[in-house]
Amino acid sequence: MNHMINFFLRRKFIRHLLRSQRGIAAMEFALTLPIWVIFLLGLCDGTFYMLKSEKTDRIAYSVTDIVTQYQAISLSNLNDIVLAASQLMLPFQFSSNGVIIITSIYQPPGGSPTICWQYSGGGTLLKTSQFGTANGSPVCANGSPATLPSGLTLNDNDNVIISEVYYSFSPLFMNDTIFPPTNIYRLAVYKPRLSLLIQPPT
Repeated sequence: MNHMINFFLRRKFIRHLLRSQRGIAAMEFALTLPIWVIFLLGLCDGTFYMLKSEKTDRIAYSVTDIVTQYQAISLSNLNDIVLAASQLMLPFQFSSNGVIIITSIYQPPGGSPTICWQYSGGGTLLKTSQFGTANGSPVCANGSPATLPSGLTLNDNDNVIISEVYYSFSPLFMNDTIFPPTNIYRLAVYKPRLSLLIQPPT
């Protein structure tokens, strides 16, 4: 008889213990759920950022590569190039969130690097070049001073085309405190292949 009582008591204790453990597990899950949700949403926003960053990088290199293949370039050419390149951001919107700045920088003999011409287009984001602003002079040697990218030096009569791409990134889920909006910035530097491309496009 005592064996039967002990058996039923043990079964009752085990059932009570299992219910307690299930209750503890459910409580732990409920307590950690907000952390997992934040982690998941942050992961989504991080992936979203990396994807847009990669597309911005591709735009910068594509624009520079195409421009430096011209022997002479016009404003119409540049308009077409940046319009086509901005399509690389699809399915994301570039026209209202980005801008492409193309700068021709020339090293005159015995002088300092100057900006021959500069073009901005592809989007309406208000940004300026980090290398200076063209003064509109039709003579390249009389252009405004240029600040070269870190690590880049030019020899006399060298010219480079620099494409800068800005893209305004806003997270999908996280608020401004956890993942604040930021500007993605990418640049590419190529030497022209067929001519110096120092003549301002018209």
